Amino acid sequence: MIYLETTISRVYKRREMLPRRQNFIWKIESGVVRSLTWTEDGQVICLGLWADGDVIGSDLSNLQPHEMECLTDVQLTEIPRSHWGDHVDAIVRHNQTNEFLLKIAHCRAKDDAVRQLLTWLTDRFGEDDRKGRLIGLQLTHQEIAELIGSTRVTVTRIINDLEKIGVLSRKGRKLLFLAEGNEHWNYEI
Repeated sequence: MIYLETTISRVYKRREMLPRRQNFIWKIESGVVRSLTWTEDGQVICLGLWADGDVIGSDLSNLQPHEMECLTDVQLTEIPRSHWGDHVDAIVRHNQTNEFLLKIAHCRAKDDAVRQLLTWLTDRFGEDDRKGRLIGLQLTHQEIAELIGSTRVTVTRIINDLEKIGVLSRKGRKLLFLAEGNEHWNYEI
């Protein structure tokens, strides 16, 4: 397969599912994609959240089913298998993110799992705000639950508890880590 100097770039809309392409991965130029699978009884399992600079693709997983959903509008560049070696760092980062999320999903104390996930989301997608750090990605409580292997009800309860103790608040549909709550946050984990 010949890799042309001009790469193929594609744009997908929010909530659009990416097609399965054998022998290709995509580099995310902008936007956020989540990869997911589900159990035999239909329980969705979120495998990862991927953003600018990350690589994604069906060939990076042996799971069936394996789907990729755009959480925002996304621009992707196709990379043929013959050039995957040029993206080793991104592939390694993909694996490390999978391992981190697997560790969180196996955390027995779901309040700790939520805290670890929110800390990671703040580091990965955080934007400075005058009151703290805003998670720049809108995730539903259900999507957070799917990331940590829990239920929406449990996630809602934990987030409400974190709001009550002043660790985070809501800003529209986004979560905001409050600067004054950071000391409390760090010591409670």
